[in-house]
Amino acid sequence: MDASSRKYSADELLQYAYKYNQIPVILFAKDKEGRYIYTSEVESLVDGGKEHSILGKTDMDIQYDSALGKEYYEQDRKIIETGESYHFYSELEQGGRKIYKEISKNPVCINGEVIGVCGVVMDVTELMTLKKNFETLTFYDKLTGIYNRNYLLKFDFNKQENLPCAYIMCDCNDLKGVNDRLGHCDGDIYIRETADILKASVPTEGICIRYGGDEFLAVIPNCDEADCQAIVDEINYRQLKKQCESPYMNIALGYCVRHDMAISESEIIEKADQRMYADKKKRKMDVWR
Repeated sequence: MDASSRKYSADELLQYAYKYNQIPVILFAKDKEGRYIYTSEVESLVDGGKEHSILGKTDMDIQYDSALGKEYYEQDRKIIETGESYHFYSELEQGGRKIYKEISKNPVCINGEVIGVCGVVMDVTELMTLKKNFETLTFYDKLTGIYNRNYLLKFDFNKQENLPCAYIMCDCNDLKGVNDRLGHCDGDIYIRETADILKASVPTEGICIRYGGDEFLAVIPNCDEADCQAIVDEINYRQLKKQCESPYMNIALGYCVRHDMAISESEIIEKADQRMYADKKKRKMDVWR
């Protein structure tokens, strides 16, 4: 009987699939010590040694990244102890490019006792790359590289734990004049330089957003009036230094700090915006003098 007419059992089909790595995922099993007792494939991402095998080894033995190996091993220990499952994504380096793995780990139980760990590894690089590209297009401003206004829909600062939360509105004064006198390329440089000043002045826990054409918003959680004023002073200091090479640099600023959830985020942003326009008006008066 030839292979085309023979009927194969489910066990036989799986046996051939495992043997010739024809399953589009990697299956693995580990004992109670976190040592591999089975894998359907040995990836190039791990160190299988001369024998190209990971059997009898833990992730601390085979992972090139020791911190990652320890993290995976500690997950296995927790699964054995608690019977909890894990599902997560890992970002890895391979040949100078980022790849992404989706990993699921489950306990193996007999009569209520956890005797090991089994799991699945899927390559989701294409999917994650598409997702990240979509997020870049959706949440980042192409000209400046900082977030755009859509990011406020994704990251919610409207929480008690963020109070006091500072909101700083910024505006590129006379952008139209720069565009008219020097051209739109210089206008774009003005916008990028403003974004760079904000990024350099706002602490890491805060974010910078291109809020409109020439308007920016910085949001800094757990920031009171004194800390916010220090950030505004830093922005002013940096723009004064920048004026030596870019005389048109003139950023209007206004801020408001939210202390109470009863006052809406939109009200706080509106107050910061009003103060920014007051500063904008004052700066224009100073120029006329």
